[in-house]
Amino acid sequence: ATAIFAMLRAFALRSAVVTSSARKAVFPGVRAFSTHELSEADFEKQWTAFFNDKSLTSLELRRGLNDVFAHDVIPSKEIIEAALRASRRANDFPTSVRIFEGVKDKAQNDSVYKTIVSSLQPVITELQLATPEELGF
Repeated sequence: ATAIFAMLRAFALRSAVVTSSARKAVFPGVRAFSTHELSEADFEKQWTAFFNDKSLTSLELRRGLNDVFAHDVIPSKEIIEAALRASRRANDFPTSVRIFEGVKDKAQNDSVYKTIVSSLQPVITELQLATPEELGF
């Protein structure tokens, strides 16, 4: 098995283009991600549309939030608002609190987090939600 691995590795390193399947064979355990990057506008459009889907279940909402927070960015106000509205439609109050926790985790400091929360205050009031700070966390 090690001889085959060494042979595959040598072949992959010599070839000009390493295919995804060859990369997986040569470097097992390393994920091969797409190199396609979404622009900020496309990222916002994709996730806003996802969270605005009226048929979104609580499980799908949490999965989408996990995907959004996996990126190395603070989600835009529009994405956060759509996610909060989706959590209200799904009648999932704990997830709405977790949205704020995710934003706080992504924010560089408390002032950025407080700015985001203050910009969402009309939505928070409209949907009768609470931030973690209001709940004593």
